[in-house]
Amino acid sequence: MLKLGSFILELLRMFILLILTLLILGGLERLVYSLLFGRPIYTWSMGIGNIVLFFMLYRNYFQFKGWYKSAKNKKLSTSITRSLAVISVILIIIPIWVAL
Repeated sequence: MLKLGSFILELLRMFILLILTLLILGGLERLVYSLLFGRPIYTWSMGIGNIVLFFMLYRNYFQFKGWYKSAKNKKLSTSITRSLAVISVILIIIPIWVAL
């Protein structure tokens, strides 16, 4: 029962971290794009890029700081981490090409 409770708390923590990450990154991106183009830009690709970035951060850092401990928790490999970072940056930068 204790394992189930820690799992539920970890899901709640993950949801809160996801919301905070999306709000912070989305706000920063809107601010940067409004300074560059004079109007805020936020598209679906930026949201997906932020979710990919959150997934990468969670699997490499946040899962080891939470309540749910498991032997199956492991970091992403270096090549997968680099690939996800590149994909995330490309998805976040796509609105620049659309705005030009």
